[in-house]
Amino acid sequence: MLGAAERISRIRDGRVAVHIHLSRLRPQNRQDGQVRIALRMLEPIVNAYRGQMFLLGTSDIVFMLKDPYVTDVENMIYKLRALFSKDPLTFRDTGDGRDNFCTWYELSESGDYEAFVQMAGSATAEARKRTREKVTAGAELRPIDSKVLGDVLARLAKMDVTGLIRRQASMVITKETRAVVFFQEFFVAMAELQKALAPDVNLMGNRWLFQHLSQTLDLRVLGALADVGLRARPKIYSLNLNISTVTSRAFEEFEARIKDHAGISIELQVLDILADSRGFFAARQRLRDSGHMVVIDGLNELTMQFMDIAQFDADLYKVTWSPDMTEGEHGEAMSSALASISNDKILLARCDSEAAISWGLNRGIGRFQGRYVDAMLAAYTMQMCDKASACTLAQCTNRHAVIAGPLRGECGNNDMLDSAPVMGAPRARQGGAR
Repeated sequence: MLGAAERISRIRDGRVAVHIHLSRLRPQNRQDGQVRIALRMLEPIVNAYRGQMFLLGTSDIVFMLKDPYVTDVENMIYKLRALFSKDPLTFRDTGDGRDNFCTWYELSESGDYEAFVQMAGSATAEARKRTREKVTAGAELRPIDSKVLGDVLARLAKMDVTGLIRRQASMVITKETRAVVFFQEFFVAMAELQKALAPDVNLMGNRWLFQHLSQTLDLRVLGALADVGLRARPKIYSLNLNISTVTSRAFEEFEARIKDHAGISIELQVLDILADSRGFFAARQRLRDSGHMVVIDGLNELTMQFMDIAQFDADLYKVTWSPDMTEGEHGEAMSSALASISNDKILLARCDSEAAISWGLNRGIGRFQGRYVDAMLAAYTMQMCDKASACTLAQCTNRHAVIAGPLRGECGNNDMLDSAPVMGAPRARQGGAR
């Protein structure tokens, strides 16, 4: 940012810069996902006005534009305020005429150029200070770079990842108020992968290098699932994959191994789709042609409020449950966002309580996933299992989540562990619709 500010020193006419002070928001109101959405929202206007954009280590965003229409910039800043509207800073009037959410800089000859360069210089000095502190602290994880990534990939190639794979069932509630398992989602527990593969490396410190790692991990997971000895196959394997993995030979081999035995559902992250929309639409067509389901994952109140997710034309949209959705304005915003999608295409995820299920049922949603569903599945399994007297509900729940390893070995009835009982469904409660 400092370099960019210095390069335009002689050609400043018509240039403006805007500093969005996300660091001033309360920590709970500036989650990483929200910051990424803000960056994505800004991309069109930055590109349209031949600008540049910078994400600072403090989570602040700075963007520079050339000859913009002021109204366009003001409208975009209003949308950013709305994105972070839970924080009182976004619309609060301090009484002194200052805007604590954003600062404008007119970079023309008679404008605020010197102040902007000073801000950029201060930000650079602060960033260097933080870097030095991390180095001297010694307790920080090593950053991942191309050399470290090569070492990590070599270790991954020799590792049996089967013990790191977790599964979680999704249920669908039928008209007969019965709940049946719709699919089983298989994924790798990243915290355990970090611990087993590289406990001294920040694997997720670089998004692009981590994506390369996750693409390699996809191939290992597909190979492990094809060979794992489950007593009963799930009706549908739901897999979290990178877009590029869909066209890989490993995926073709996995398809061939389970053909005629089970279906496949591929979950793609909404942020990955936004980063590679062309790749997504090609992958979606390839999956549809093969008879597989396409699921958009990572949706919440914010992503659905600021994007037309119906344009992705997915078979299922996985929406993350939050207790905030029971509150007045947030509940209304989510209900409005869901209105553009058929209820039978929505799966409410991270349902940790019966209140989440009731909220969904009151809105006509019938597909659910989360810890409450996990506990239901374990409870019904124990009702029918002849070894249940030796187990607790927590033990049964934990054993359901793994496909290999000591936890599974402790179970006295792996047939029941891999089966999918028909369960009685919770009923809608009006209290969940507040």
